[in-house]
Amino acid sequence: MSTFYATLEVSEQATAEEIRRAYRRLVLLTHPDRTPDPAAHERYLAINAAYDVLSQPERRQLYDAALAIRRRPPASVPPTAPPRLGRDRDRHRRPVAQARRGPSPDPYAVVFARYAPWARRFCVLMLVFCGLLLVDFCWTQEYPREVVQAVERHSLSSRRSGSVTYYTFHTQHANFRNYDYDWTIGTALAIRKSALFGQIREFAVSGKGWQRADQVSIYGNFLFAPLLLLLIAAAGAFWRRSNVFVFNCSLGCGLLLLVVLYFLISA
Repeated sequence: MSTFYATLEVSEQATAEEIRRAYRRLVLLTHPDRTPDPAAHERYLAINAAYDVLSQPERRQLYDAALAIRRRPPASVPPTAPPRLGRDRDRHRRPVAQARRGPSPDPYAVVFARYAPWARRFCVLMLVFCGLLLVDFCWTQEYPREVVQAVERHSLSSRRSGSVTYYTFHTQHANFRNYDYDWTIGTALAIRKSALFGQIREFAVSGKGWQRADQVSIYGNFLFAPLLLLLIAAAGAFWRRSNVFVFNCSLGCGLLLLVVLYFLISA
């Protein structure tokens, strides 16, 4: 029985470095640019296919499991009465052939095993992004002499809450909205906002105390989104028992990332 190990001329206990050296040696011998032999070209394709499986630990593990199933001796079949018709003959032969072949590998498991490392890397990247959010949450910059340069009035109406009015204020270093104050152009403000993503945290007017901004913020009303992103990313980055679980965690991180980015940009 021909195997990928035989194609690369290595043993089934070969290390990753031995497989890599064997692949390089055989590719140089069978590359189409070095020989016009059609048989060498076919062997070149087989070598690449074998190396594509054996060079990845997850796929090699699945391939070794499939080899073990194929080499397992068939189960003994009790004697039965001779078949009478053609259909009965096929009915008796089918279990024997199926026992020899063994159960076929799950195609979905192969797909998840192939993309699980990329999903785990994406979860690690989301952990780094959550670290940046934490730094941005703790690191604020203060602008004590901001002057209102423009004011925009907005009105929203709905059947449940009626009419809602809020104002958008533009200063030299910030744009934010508020529901309770209608400051005129030229009003002096003091503003605190995050250093990395520019989220407005607090403001003060002409010597009064600091007040929290009314606008919807990823650090206020929607603080649960980055916290949930952190938990799911940590689970996907460090869980090793299920490729399906890691893949699902990466999908959840992608959806939460869209939510977080929406509020970071729209704030």
